[in-house]
Amino acid sequence: MDEEYIKKLIVARLNTMPPNVGFSLGSFGSFSRDEIIDNVQRGTEVGQEFTKIELKMILESPKLVGRLSGKKASSY
Repeated sequence: MDEEYIKKLIVARLNTMPPNVGFSLGSFGSFSRDEIIDNVQRGTEVGQEFTKIELKMILESPKLVGRLSGKKASSY
């Protein structure tokens, strides 16, 4: 996938959340939504880690929905 597209996707998802939402990224510490957006856009180590986590969540969501509903989710 194109790196700029992925950044835009992650930022768009973050912008749907209230600005007072916080995130904890293990040893990196805690960040506000806007701090995460800034890090994703700049491609920092924090931004890259958050992007990796977010992409995994996006890709795993169909499987989770299937397990919760008792139906087999389609593969991607």
